[in-house]
Amino acid sequence: MTGPSIATRRVTVDGRVYTARVLRRVCAPPDAPRLVVVSYQPTGPARDVLDVCIQAVQRYTPEPHELWVVDNNSPANRHWLLEQPGINVVLNQTEPLPLDRRGLRRWFLPKGSQSDWGSYANAVALEIVAQLIEDDCEILMPMHMDVMPCRTGWLRFLRSKLDDRVRAAGVRMDRSRTPEGVLHVLGYLVDFQLFRRLGLDFFPDLPQFDVGDRVTVALRQAGYDVFACSNTLWQPELVETIPAGSPMRRLGVDRSFDDDGNVIFLHLGRGVRKSSGGHREGISTQDWIRFAREHILREPQHKAEYRA
Repeated sequence: MTGPSIATRRVTVDGRVYTARVLRRVCAPPDAPRLVVVSYQPTGPARDVLDVCIQAVQRYTPEPHELWVVDNNSPANRHWLLEQPGINVVLNQTEPLPLDRRGLRRWFLPKGSQSDWGSYANAVALEIVAQLIEDDCEILMPMHMDVMPCRTGWLRFLRSKLDDRVRAAGVRMDRSRTPEGVLHVLGYLVDFQLFRRLGLDFFPDLPQFDVGDRVTVALRQAGYDVFACSNTLWQPELVETIPAGSPMRRLGVDRSFDDDGNVIFLHLGRGVRKSSGGHREGISTQDWIRFAREHILREPQHKAEYRA
């Protein structure tokens, strides 16, 4: 008996044809959220950051869902994904470079690799998946690879915030883009049927809007609203509500909370750049991976679910 086969798909995004190898292991009903992690693995530590992300999602997400990992033409460290159970894999084999021709979107980016200008590449990966998943998919959730859900019920909580008015719910609101703020693409659920009807995309519009930001703007312009968790990046005083003995209190990363004050989601920030030494502020990828393995993935679940 043979397992799922790997298909080669060609998808046109922003005027460029992308070739991808697609492995579909999980097929859930249309109402099961599609969680889409965009990955770029230039180093071994970057691979480990992605690995603990996948493990955390699988550990703390018992609800029906599909986990898609889109590797964005990593120079190495990518084919291990094909051996991981319980995930769908897209190996983009085309470097996500913008075209600069009359009639196409113009991007003015510094020369270099994805590590130097990740916003456009991140958007390309999300646009590839948006074309690969089924047309009847109801909810899509873009996610960064340097995140970790850390409490069972996190997905159920976010989904509970969606109603006739609120059509997107995320773990963090960025308040540097607009006075109202926009949901950060590191993790938000969005009504994918509405996304398609409104003709939305994930492309940034720099310098004001980063990847995925314009989704929030467009939803509001169409008369809808969005929800965001409280979090320690914009509300640092929330750290004081975490019990003194909890490792979560000492972890210097963005921590998102549910309505009962439980920490449900963690974000390292600049994970790919940190993995290659390009960004040194905050905790290192080594400390992040060590924390994940010691406190999020190894302990019995009831101990890892820290309550504020």
